[in-house]
Amino acid sequence: MDFYTNPMKYTYVTGITKVFLMPTDSGGIPAVAVSYRVAIYIYGAYTILMILIFMIGWSLILAVLMTFLSGSDTYSKTPLLALWGSGESMNAMMLLASYFKRVILLNKGGDMKWGGRKDLLWGLPFVFIALVVVLGNAAASVLVPAQLAMGNVAPVAKDVIFYPNFANNTQHNLTSSEIRRLDSLKVLPALRALAAVEVARGSARRRVYIDIDGEFSDSFHASYDYNVTGVDMGLQSDPKLRLRVKGSCHTDDTWLLNSTDQGDTYRLFGGNDTFEVKYQPGVGLPPMLNFRINTNTGGGSNVSYAMIPNTGGLYSHTPGHGAWYVTDKTGASVPAEYQVRRKRPVLSCWEAKTWHLNGREVDGSKLDTLPGLKLHKLWVGTVFPSKFRDPRLVSLGKAAGLSALKSASYAEAPEFILDAGTSSTYDDLERLVSASWVSSRNVLRDTTTYEGGIMSNAAIGPKGLVEDASAKFVLPTWDVVTFSVRVLISIPVILLFLSIALLSLNWVSPSSKPGGRPSSAGE
Repeated sequence: MDFYTNPMKYTYVTGITKVFLMPTDSGGIPAVAVSYRVAIYIYGAYTILMILIFMIGWSLILAVLMTFLSGSDTYSKTPLLALWGSGESMNAMMLLASYFKRVILLNKGGDMKWGGRKDLLWGLPFVFIALVVVLGNAAASVLVPAQLAMGNVAPVAKDVIFYPNFANNTQHNLTSSEIRRLDSLKVLPALRALAAVEVARGSARRRVYIDIDGEFSDSFHASYDYNVTGVDMGLQSDPKLRLRVKGSCHTDDTWLLNSTDQGDTYRLFGGNDTFEVKYQPGVGLPPMLNFRINTNTGGGSNVSYAMIPNTGGLYSHTPGHGAWYVTDKTGASVPAEYQVRRKRPVLSCWEAKTWHLNGREVDGSKLDTLPGLKLHKLWVGTVFPSKFRDPRLVSLGKAAGLSALKSASYAEAPEFILDAGTSSTYDDLERLVSASWVSSRNVLRDTTTYEGGIMSNAAIGPKGLVEDASAKFVLPTWDVVTFSVRVLISIPVILLFLSIALLSLNWVSPSSKPGGRPSSAGE
């Protein structure tokens, strides 16, 4: 199962004449995308073409046999007569099989009438040829459609691409108003990525690697990594591009500065940056996860960040054991029998990114220096630097807001009582990492879903239109079928070649024409 929201029909281009490069691991393959209705007609037409190919191919085989064997007196002509009168390969095989059965039965008593053993040996190759053609016809009816259809993607309609055109697209230099407008565009894509992980958790989980230690204690450690390829992103220009992401998180009890009746205060990254978590029962909010990036990390894409849970004090109907969900008994059944301990540990994390193409590697912040890159300047200079500057997990978690923690899905308002027994720090981290992969994969596709409003579009080129080169990516959709142009062309070409070969052979060889029946051995 794949993980994407089916795009609107106006966001992509279909048509038998709209050729594009379908991204694959081995490079771009010429393709066209058509609707399912059109695809049915194409399947039907090419099924007929395959039937014709094997019909003409069989006639060509017969013509060759008649041309080179009909004049020979070395062997009996009875198998040739059976082939000539068969019409098609299946009939030929059945006629020859019936003939050889009679030969074998007659030869039991040593009687060499009606051809004898020599006819049997002479005709066996023809049975094999007819069998190969029959089996080839059957196999082609299964394999050719599979080769014809390569997937379910279509090229993007360039006019739907939108990305906000601020004077400076580095988020740290935007005004507060511009930051809020930019952040508002991130919410729906983040929620779609989280929803996709919930729907197709197994598929998404296979694309990321997570190793954990200490799940059921306050001492928790996890490392993760994943790859996002140009094929994943749908890049026509650079299908072999690859983003490698590696990260690690661990609990750090030393960051807890103090705890009062109002909440817990943490000192982050061993510096002067502090963060206060309010005591949850009085806040009236579901379990939350706060994110903070270490702005003193330095240059490059290796970034430190923190995840601060706000689960302490929440009630639960079940006992919990994870680092963010360990509970104590309340001694009462109202509002619940258990309560999450306060002073929950912060996760101290780091993440690093690198770009790879054709055996070359650069830091995640230096995509524009990667040799051989064909990616359009819109993506290299504007969108990717903005989208991949911070850890994707942090960007997604911030945009998701109250939905960042999986446990929030089961905490109903207004009490927000948890099911701590089924909640875990690992599940929360796994969900965020998997959604980060989905979100990274969808960076280009998300630009077709933004509602820009009055904001100007960075995708608009000097001529006032979205440039064709910036639309070199595809959208996955179950509403289309993607056909290989090579297979679409090769099948009619094969049919034409065989037809010309048959006509040419019939023209130069009278014995291979319909009226030129081979003479029998006794004629």
